[in-house]
Amino acid sequence: MANKILRILIADSQHSQTLLVERMLNRLGYYRIATASSLAEVRSLGHCPGYPFDILIGSAWLLFGGQTERDSQPGIYFNALIYQCHYVQPGSTLTAIEGTVARLPGALDATSLDMFMALIDPQAVHNPDKKAGTASLSHCPQRGPSQPSSYGLEAAD
Repeated sequence: MANKILRILIADSQHSQTLLVERMLNRLGYYRIATASSLAEVRSLGHCPGYPFDILIGSAWLLFGGQTERDSQPGIYFNALIYQCHYVQPGSTLTAIEGTVARLPGALDATSLDMFMALIDPQAVHNPDKKAGTASLSHCPQRGPSQPSSYGLEAAD
């Protein structure tokens, strides 16, 4: 069963994509979801309640596309799944407080989201189906006690 107290922030400038991601999360059993359609909204929502979101799921275009500084929003989230990472400029960093940062080179799909949520919420029952052409986790480097891990989600051949 999904951990229903996880706070999730979806960040994408395309409303249809935000609804799609929210619907996929609902199917997995997650309902404590906020959405943001601009970087200003991400910052505002992230600092408003006084504690960070457990998970940020967002488009690299929104999070890194127009930024002059090259760091993501520190202190807003514990874990992150960033899709469309081909928009991320070299030198940009994904800074989570203490957790998993996954990068998806293309569009977000249900399989990739399911795999990421299984990393974050291992107690939940997630779909074990793995079909040809679905996403798979790439190798991840070792991390120190205070550094977030960085998982890459890449399409399998």
